[in-house]
Amino acid sequence: MKKTIYGLVALSLLAWLLPVFALVPQWDVWVWRKQLIYWSGLASFLLMTLVMLLAIRPRWLEKPLGGLDKMYHLHKWAGISAVGLAITHYGLKLAKGPMLWVFDEAVKGQRTKTFLEIFRSSAKDLGEWSVWLFAAMILLALWHRFPYHVWRYIHKALGVMYLVIVYHGIVLTPAEWWLQPAGLLIAAASVLGTYCAFISLGGRIGQASSHHGTVLAVHELSQNTFEVVCQLGKQWRHQPGQFAFLTFDRLEGPHPFTIASADQGDGQIRFAIKALGDYTNKLARSITIGQQVTIEGPYGCFNTPAADTAGRQVWIAAGIGVTPFIAWLEGLQDNPDAAPEASLYYCANNEQEAVFAERLQQLCKQLPSIRLHIHLSQHDGTLTAEQIFTDADKSTSVWFCGPNTFSDSLKQQMTALGLQPERFHQELFQMR
Repeated sequence: MKKTIYGLVALSLLAWLLPVFALVPQWDVWVWRKQLIYWSGLASFLLMTLVMLLAIRPRWLEKPLGGLDKMYHLHKWAGISAVGLAITHYGLKLAKGPMLWVFDEAVKGQRTKTFLEIFRSSAKDLGEWSVWLFAAMILLALWHRFPYHVWRYIHKALGVMYLVIVYHGIVLTPAEWWLQPAGLLIAAASVLGTYCAFISLGGRIGQASSHHGTVLAVHELSQNTFEVVCQLGKQWRHQPGQFAFLTFDRLEGPHPFTIASADQGDGQIRFAIKALGDYTNKLARSITIGQQVTIEGPYGCFNTPAADTAGRQVWIAAGIGVTPFIAWLEGLQDNPDAAPEASLYYCANNEQEAVFAERLQQLCKQLPSIRLHIHLSQHDGTLTAEQIFTDADKSTSVWFCGPNTFSDSLKQQMTALGLQPERFHQELFQMR
């Protein structure tokens, strides 16, 4: 994730440096302020274009970026970085007043010519307003208590804001840039980002990956956990561990859930859902058998790991995070020899919440290379890296699905034990 953001920022620096080389002899603070305004604007615009590209969920980027969950994590941080650079861009413009207290006023020279000079004033005003609107939308996106069904419509408005930024950039880019790498970057990003913005505003995100089906069954597993079985067409295919977006109500929109079953070739898929918020609480009461459902996917690269002869594997499932591991185990039932040597830890608070324990035990009976450990925190305490890695070496691979606080703690403990953090695999399922 960081490499992608740093790479785009570095690309903007390289493209910006070419026209700046001619200014090196001019050690004038006002000249360099203007050039830094240009660079911060270019870097911010490239990151905003990346945000727009990731928003339309392009399938061809999943493998290079490690899955849609990683793409959305990048989408979030690219947006935050873009807003930070945009505020820097605008802040440098506002810095003129304070700078006059320290430096002599700039010698008035010829104003930098732009491609569409006639629209200069409107482009400046619209660009300034869009920076603050972008920042406000990012804050709303980070405020998880803000209602999702309202937030998703506000978030969609980012497409309009992006088109305003395109207008701002094209009008105010220095005319000489258009024959240089910086101008080519702006032109390419404008075309790509505008295409993505229209896909988003037209409601066509994920359209090519959408499937229509019906609810076959709803099973209550516990007071706050239930299972939904859906029937799709037999053309549906997925890999164990992938997830999909479910839409039961068009006004509410799609929500991601891990597929808790292996692909049997009959178009049936199962989702295990825990009521953790307003939407999932309401969903448990509102789903009915025969109800129509739209399923978009499958997405994700959290697939069954291959047997690794170089070292052991540890699978850690916390709470509802057990769903991809159930799909893994189901997918291995017909070919036990393909199962790796692994220890599976299923973590729950108590026996009442360990609703998948019996199912896991049944599946693991057919897979002798998988050793199941049921860890109940109210009885056994919090699971620690010391307990898991008593006989582990540096080649041990960890596959985790559960709360971020738990994963962060385990990663810190692993590092303290000398294990490599890059061998810790998890799905970043927090997509907002």
